[in-house]
Amino acid sequence: MKRLRFLGLTSLLIVFMNGAALAQYSSNNYRANEVFFGNGGDNNQSSANYNASVSSGALGVGRYSSANYQAFSGFLTPNEPFLELGIDTSSVDMGTVDPATTITGQADFHVRAYVDIGYTVQTLSQPPSYTSGTGSHTLTTMSSLGSSAVGTEQFGINLKHNTSPVTFGNDPAPQPNGTFATGIAAPGYDTANQFKYNVGDTIAKTPSGSSGWGLTNYTIAYIANASIITPAGSYNMVQDLVAVATY
Repeated sequence: MKRLRFLGLTSLLIVFMNGAALAQYSSNNYRANEVFFGNGGDNNQSSANYNASVSSGALGVGRYSSANYQAFSGFLTPNEPFLELGIDTSSVDMGTVDPATTITGQADFHVRAYVDIGYTVQTLSQPPSYTSGTGSHTLTTMSSLGSSAVGTEQFGINLKHNTSPVTFGNDPAPQPNGTFATGIAAPGYDTANQFKYNVGDTIAKTPSGSSGWGLTNYTIAYIANASIITPAGSYNMVQDLVAVATY
């Protein structure tokens, strides 16, 4: 029997920004950021029980773009770009595996961005391994896309809703829908019931030429299999995710 347990997920956020234009109107004498046409609003509606930002009578809201520009309209638009990577699952216990069983697990993270051209999310962690007084071992990763094979030592992930070897995982979920966010699973990690893992791979991204604005929720689906010669032990992995904005 082989015990496989992830210690948890951590995040490392790297942001590269270049050429972001924040002033909508300017001259030698003035500059106006976040110009608004409408009845108005308030960025600080609050009481002891809530805090809110409100607007009324906006003549246009949403994102507008062409090959030459991109604009976000509305009273409640921030005036600086940002990128946020959040880890929503602190640990994953995949349980005990033997050569006749595939074990699975899943963990959630999210990316939130504003007025960037796009972003990528990479995984930089080594696969599960264990070290004891008698030796050490690292699970064999699925370096190319494939399905779960019981009895073959494997470790792989994807970012999809799967139905094999069991039903688990979720497709990327832009919030509240694809009109407001554009995150997707990256190639190699975007096929249901197919898994892989390579250190340094991009596992999530925005489509080429698409803005990364908005919030997208992601789920990493994990599988692991053992062979009859896989050493027994408590296998651990701390997964480091890196989000990089592309401008």
